[in-house]
Amino acid sequence: MTVWFSVYPHLGGGRGTYLPVLRELRRVARCHVPTLPGRDGRYGEPACRTFRALTDDLWRQLRAELDAGADPDELVLFGFSMGALLATELAARLAGQGSGCRALVVAGSPPPHLLDADRQIGHLPDDEFVAALAENGVSAPTMLSEAELRKLMLPIWRADCAVVESHPRTHVRLHCPVLALAGSDDPLVGADRLAAWVPVGGPGSRVATVPGGHASVLADPRVLRDLLAEAAGLDLEVSR
Repeated sequence: MTVWFSVYPHLGGGRGTYLPVLRELRRVARCHVPTLPGRDGRYGEPACRTFRALTDDLWRQLRAELDAGADPDELVLFGFSMGALLATELAARLAGQGSGCRALVVAGSPPPHLLDADRQIGHLPDDEFVAALAENGVSAPTMLSEAELRKLMLPIWRADCAVVESHPRTHVRLHCPVLALAGSDDPLVGADRLAAWVPVGGPGSRVATVPGGHASVLADPRVLRDLLAEAAGLDLEVSR
């Protein structure tokens, strides 16, 4: 069976988040890129505001792939920041039905049980809310500073914050290997929190860092591409 990826975006992100990475991965693997309510082809729908509602929606999309014949044993789930929490929940649901997945790759997030309750920002007034996003490096500075784009994105940013802040913060234990990534200076994921991903996964779980802050994991698509290929057991050199 063919290895395939299912990828989940950061706060405010959509289907285009990983386009530079997926462009090459699609040459050697199938990629499932779900559409989140409130963005891309689902602009007419309200964005989900709870973790349960969003993961239920994404689970239905993933189940459609599995029902169409995709092999869960060949699936690599990946998510950055908020997406890491989404991907982890879907890995846990697969494990709960006895199928599991090939690997889970997470970036820019502590494991669910170590999420900070005191870092909640969704209740702040607009200017303070946007400043907090900028301080954490969650969204690109250009998006935060352009008035029209900011007005368009604020409802989505707030909805996604509500999703993260409603996470039940439960311990997760998976049988598949977990590869956890973070920037070396990520204010949201220190070394201890990054290392805490290892006992979440099965044999072969490990961590890796790249230089920089929260979004540095996405800075060079080639680095992320190669790490995802490694987690999937793909040799991109052979395919060139």
